[in-house]
Amino acid sequence: MRPPLSLPCCASSPKVRTPVRRAVCGAVAGLLLSAAVWFSATAADSVPSEAHPPGSGEIIIHRRPERDKAGEPALADPDNSAELQLTVIDRATGSPCFCRVNVIGADGNYYEPAQNTLAPWSLQRLGNRVNKGPFRYYGWFFYCDGTSVMRVPPGTTRVEVWKGLEYTPVTAEITIERDQTGAVDILLERQTDMAARGWYSGDTHIHLNRRTAEEDERALDLAAAEDIRFAHILCMNDPRFYKPTMDQQIWHQTRGMGQASERHRGPYSISSGQEYRCGTFGHICLVGGSRLVDGDGPDTNPNNWPVFGLVAEQTHDQGGLAIHAHGGYGKEIYADFAQHATDGVELLQFAVYRGIGLEGWYHMLNAGYRFPAIGASDYPYCRALGDCRTYAYCGQQGADFSAWNRAIKQGRCFMTTGPLVELSVNGQLPGDTLALPAGGGTVQVTARVESPTAEVNELLLLSGGEVVARKELEPAAARKDVVTWQLDIPLKQGTWLALRARSTGPGGREDVEAHTNPLWVTVGGKGHVNQASVRWLLARLKERIAFHTARDFPQKAKVLAWFEQSRKVLEGQLRDGE
Repeated sequence: MRPPLSLPCCASSPKVRTPVRRAVCGAVAGLLLSAAVWFSATAADSVPSEAHPPGSGEIIIHRRPERDKAGEPALADPDNSAELQLTVIDRATGSPCFCRVNVIGADGNYYEPAQNTLAPWSLQRLGNRVNKGPFRYYGWFFYCDGTSVMRVPPGTTRVEVWKGLEYTPVTAEITIERDQTGAVDILLERQTDMAARGWYSGDTHIHLNRRTAEEDERALDLAAAEDIRFAHILCMNDPRFYKPTMDQQIWHQTRGMGQASERHRGPYSISSGQEYRCGTFGHICLVGGSRLVDGDGPDTNPNNWPVFGLVAEQTHDQGGLAIHAHGGYGKEIYADFAQHATDGVELLQFAVYRGIGLEGWYHMLNAGYRFPAIGASDYPYCRALGDCRTYAYCGQQGADFSAWNRAIKQGRCFMTTGPLVELSVNGQLPGDTLALPAGGGTVQVTARVESPTAEVNELLLLSGGEVVARKELEPAAARKDVVTWQLDIPLKQGTWLALRARSTGPGGREDVEAHTNPLWVTVGGKGHVNQASVRWLLARLKERIAFHTARDFPQKAKVLAWFEQSRKVLEGQLRDGE
């Protein structure tokens, strides 16, 4: 993503009010202390509490493209500074709105208000996962409620404002002299109303504490700032052990679980779930369930037992979903999908397709499995809340958590780091099945792409994992306008179709990605199972069986029995296909 777009001179343009003389008030308060997240089990899962020296990737994150040097978080000198008053208004409501903001002083560094209830979640305190994408410009942002007052160096100050993926980012500049006050009014406008089209944004992997009504309000503030309509807030266990009590979890969720935990404010909703973690099987996100899963009792070693398939069963009994986190890490996911034991995979994260990757996911789809993939941020172990997210199609009648979760399970969704993509084939959407007569026929494909926050370079239409059509775009096209792509595709056998939008960031680093779930096509009542894909999946499964065979632990026989059952299922598909 390049710097936020400046709106043209019209009613939506930012307003800069003439500076007025006022005395410098006392010393500027220091930055809040870093929000501490202590977790000794693995350094890879700890949240950075201070700025890291900029490497090649970090320069991309913190430097505006037109500048030679990356800025840093800074405090204005109270004896040589000016006051900036910022107001950000949502055009739809006419009121100040939660948003993400950069304030860049004349020295190129980043400044924040001294008083801000959302200060603990600014980029310098939480997030900013080093060497993780999206690799695009983020600056050193802070979240706010739409009204901020801060001290900045004298000279020209730049203000950049974002709000999720549907709003047009806005930039404004103001010059303020020493000991003066300047005011900037910015009007944010939703460029694309996806909910009006039946699509609702969500993030299934967010870690925040929910212990008090005040913390609930903070979670809703942050969801509003990034325009996340359905935010699943998860506790998580130390991957070395598991106890089914909240006091043994990290990121406490004591306001209930599942439906009992839902809180709403306007279009934004939060609900509590859990991330169940271990080293041998991976991590799995459990959402919509009414309580913590039992595991194997009060002293569970999650690395040994139960397998995720049984953890998912406990969640299903509570009405929830079980989604493999981080692309499944390429671990137990290869057994669970074969038995339809789990509900999907969190694939797009940090702007890459993690774990099994697109290759593994395509093989699962080619093997005939309807195994949805979603995007999720893993906040605050990332760059920004919702930097990868999922849009689910719930229709024009509106949505609640149950409808949104159900759409995810049905594969009626797309994952994205920015582009807003829609695919229809003969009027059918991802997750649907299009039935063609024997002999097949020609289908009409319509793709719609709009991307207010990220530039898209190309669109890919996939059939069975192969690119069957490609459309190159001018980089700014999808940011400014809706791009519509229509084409006819002949199909002679069952397959699945999906749309992918992508481009790389500066230096070729991973940045812009969006991918729909598949729309399924049958011909003469038959789908298609690719035997080569089944063999590929069997090879991955056998690698996991060999891994557990080499381990020595009490539940070894039960774990191997679970994996062997999946092997039999896949080998049965090979026999049926011969």
